[in-house]
Amino acid sequence: GLPVMDGYELALRLRELPTTRATHFIALTGYGGDHDVQKSKRAGFAEHLVKPVAPDELLALIARAAKT
Repeated sequence: GLPVMDGYELALRLRELPTTRATHFIALTGYGGDHDVQKSKRAGFAEHLVKPVAPDELLALIARAAKT
């Protein structure tokens, strides 16, 4: 839903940059099919969450990512 590219393309491009290569990306989307999960993994997302997401679940993932 981004105006120039989708989140998958954005993640792929950010993975190419030295400053964001190791970033822990979390996909937060309305699409939860197997194809969507695989597409986010190929794009470099570490996690794939489907809306609505419980705030505690998202915060827990962020906290775990911050420790690595």
